[in-house]
Amino acid sequence: MINKIKPKVLIIGLGKIGMGFDFNEKNKEIALTHAQSFSNNNNYNLVGGVDLDIKKRDSFSSKFKCPSFKNIKNAMIALQPDIIVISTSTNMHLSNLNEVFLYGKPEIIICEKPISYEYSDSLRFNELCKQKRSKLFINYFRRVEPGFLKILSMLKSGEIKPPFNGLCIYSKGLYNSASHFINLFEYFFGEVKNIQIIRKNDYKFDPEPDFELIFEEGNIIFLNNKNDSVFLNNIELIMKNGKITFENGGLETFWKPFIDDPRYDNYKILKSSTKKIKNDFNKLQHYFVEQVTLYLNNQPINLCTGDEALMTQKVLEQIKTQL
Repeated sequence: MINKIKPKVLIIGLGKIGMGFDFNEKNKEIALTHAQSFSNNNNYNLVGGVDLDIKKRDSFSSKFKCPSFKNIKNAMIALQPDIIVISTSTNMHLSNLNEVFLYGKPEIIICEKPISYEYSDSLRFNELCKQKRSKLFINYFRRVEPGFLKILSMLKSGEIKPPFNGLCIYSKGLYNSASHFINLFEYFFGEVKNIQIIRKNDYKFDPEPDFELIFEEGNIIFLNNKNDSVFLNNIELIMKNGKITFENGGLETFWKPFIDDPRYDNYKILKSSTKKIKNDFNKLQHYFVEQVTLYLNNQPINLCTGDEALMTQKVLEQIKTQL
């Protein structure tokens, strides 16, 4: 376990989630990237970044007042970080990890989702972290966002009850987008018991099938959004005692309980008034870093571990092999 007062953090990959999404944001409370979130948090020391693009490196060093490097080797040797964030393109994750372990022994690895496009590479990634005794977390950020945690709490308390049927409209690929929701539903409802392909659909790289996931207490149908001009991720879950709605990927979350129908005996309808669940998508990575702090202080966490992410990768692989 890290025993330093301020663990040193190195970010590998200074693209959108690494640095770009909030780079020009004047409000420092908005934290959408790894760089901004670790820089804002006084429990950590952001010591450097790695990227092939010299403009990104210069921008990073200028804003965060720490060195940047063209390659992992030089960064690892110079900085010996305690925490590594891998936010490069998915097909580079495993090779990046191999290089990290050649030159250092970080305590924590944080990797962007998905771990890989191939289950075998994801398995190897997870095994390497275990061999090197580095704790692995995957950035499925909805698991730590307050609105989704409120829904989880309501499920655990019995305020929201299974069984359930659901519909998830997703955009921009099975791995890029649908994986977020598969992982979330596994966290809410447990292991996926079966998978049914509804429609394969045409795709060039990241598959976009329509499919059904079957859980112990319900099922959820995933339909690909065919309108490429709209990034639409919407979910409706019909529970035993009401309906959960996630709009715009969960930016807005609603709960409507069932009530007795005043017109017809032995029928129930949705209550007209809606309970809006408070969300905060402006600080997604802030909440992720807060959870890392909880982990370092031996507190319960909601972060997605390497083993849990591997379960999601297995579902993705099973879907892909049926296409």
